[in-house]
Amino acid sequence: MSRYGTIVSLVACIAIFSLLKPDVFATSQNFFNVLNQVSILGIIALGLTVALVQGLFDLSLAAMATLGGFLACKWLSEGTISSPVLAVLAVLGLALLIGAFNGVVVAYGGVSAFIATLAVGSILTGLVLGVSDSQTILSGIPDGFLIMGQGEMGPIPMPVVFFAIVALVLYVFLEQTQVGRHMYAIGGNAETARLSGIPVKRYALMALAISAACAALGGMIVAANLGVGRPQGVGETYLLDSFAAAFIGASTLRPGRFHIIGTVIGVLLIGVINNGLSIMGVETFWQYAVRGMILLLAVFAASFLGMRRR
Repeated sequence: MSRYGTIVSLVACIAIFSLLKPDVFATSQNFFNVLNQVSILGIIALGLTVALVQGLFDLSLAAMATLGGFLACKWLSEGTISSPVLAVLAVLGLALLIGAFNGVVVAYGGVSAFIATLAVGSILTGLVLGVSDSQTILSGIPDGFLIMGQGEMGPIPMPVVFFAIVALVLYVFLEQTQVGRHMYAIGGNAETARLSGIPVKRYALMALAISAACAALGGMIVAANLGVGRPQGVGETYLLDSFAAAFIGASTLRPGRFHIIGTVIGVLLIGVINNGLSIMGVETFWQYAVRGMILLLAVFAASFLGMRRR
């Protein structure tokens, strides 16, 4: 029963908010609002999940998201790259390289992922502030890029479409491929995986590269949604919630293990709670407090269930 606790909580939250505010919360428009609000968080959290599957904490994702959104806007507004598609691909390529560098430092340098990614995140923050001179890019961003955050596919906002695509791709990658199964094996016991012939160090590069690419994609969608390239205060918004969603997911369906479906459920739970509390008119500081308590409960549940599984 413990594996379904988070799903029961999600359904209970939806039922409670629907009863308290049936004319506002329980509407199809608000349903899409919730999905739209959590999409960027979801994309970043899904990438983080790949790293956490191997036990790697990626704290550079906040800076990576900020850098990704800013660079895409800078290159497009200054004409360095004229095609929005090429700009997005260039940012994703750069993010993959930075993530792989994280992996090299962790796997071959023997540095804790917690420390290595924290240091790289600080470097990236300094870099984007230096390059931007702390100035926000307000104009010159083409509509072809803005559609990533402001466009729609039928009734579905584009950020939701990106969220669904990333979730599907990473689910297939982790659950249906040998590479994904190796990542789970490394997360279960790295030494046993190494003795089985799995190149453990190489997989760290891959996991952190995927995490960085997802963070950069999330940052670009934020920039496209806002229509500006901000050099600070973007990725930090999603750091805590990304870990909260992944840890909530680790206590769902497969207790003690990080997985894509669990993270999606965690993201939805956070989104429903945030949306419901906002509709109820609850003060912002209480919303932060509630999210912190949810993270504590999720970490405790994931650790407890993980020990029981062993």
